[in-house]
Amino acid sequence: MTFLTALLAIIGLGFLDSLNPFSIAACAVVIAGQQSLGRGLAFIGATFLVYFLTGVALVTGWAELLTAVKPWIKPWMMVVTWLTLALGCFIGAVLLWRRPPMGEGKTVKQPSSAAIIGVFLFALGATISDMPTAFPYFGAIPIMVATEASFLGLLVWLAFYSLIYVSPLIFLLCYRLIAHKQFEPLIGTINRFMDWTIRRLTPVLLVPLGLWAIYDAARVLMMP
Repeated sequence: MTFLTALLAIIGLGFLDSLNPFSIAACAVVIAGQQSLGRGLAFIGATFLVYFLTGVALVTGWAELLTAVKPWIKPWMMVVTWLTLALGCFIGAVLLWRRPPMGEGKTVKQPSSAAIIGVFLFALGATISDMPTAFPYFGAIPIMVATEASFLGLLVWLAFYSLIYVSPLIFLLCYRLIAHKQFEPLIGTINRFMDWTIRRLTPVLLVPLGLWAIYDAARVLMMP
C-alpha cells in the first residue's frame, strides 16, 4: 500500500469517525457553562488520550496478527475483503440516507460535571464506552500496519488519526470562546446539524470509500 493511499484512507476514515454525535453533543453541553476553556481542554484531552492509547493496543495486536497470517494470505482473500468493505460502505450509505430526521423538539441529553477533573473522567468513561462502535478506527488500524512503518511511525499515525477525531471538538471549543453569547442558543442547532451530517454527508463520503475499496480489489487482481 502506498503512503498516499494510506494517508487518504486514514484521513477519510478519521473524518467519518469524528462525526460522532455523542462526543460533539456532550462536548457542547460541557463547555456551555463556566470555565469553558478548562472544561473543553479536559474533555478533548481525555478523548484524544483514550483514542491514542486504544490505538496503541490495537496496533500491537494487528502487527503481530499480520506477521503471523501473512504467509497464508492469498490474493483472492484480499479481493474478497475489499469487496466486502465496499458492499458494507454502499449498504451503510443507503441505510443512513433513509434514516428519518431527528424530531424538532428532540435534544441529546448528556450529564454535566462541575469540576474540570469531573469533565476529564466523564470524557474518559464516555469515550471508552463508545469505542466498541468506532468501526472506522478498526478499519484504519490495519491500513496503518500495512504501511510497514516502524513502531514510532505507527505512533505518529495514531496521533494523526486521534487529532482528526477530536478536530470537531477543537472547532467547537474555539467557536464557544469566540462567540460566547451566541453559543448556548445554538446547542439545539448543533444537535440537528450533526443529525443531518450523519444522514446526508456520511453517505456521500461512504460511497467514494466503497469505490476506493473496489479499485484496490481490482489492483490486487491485476498484480502478477
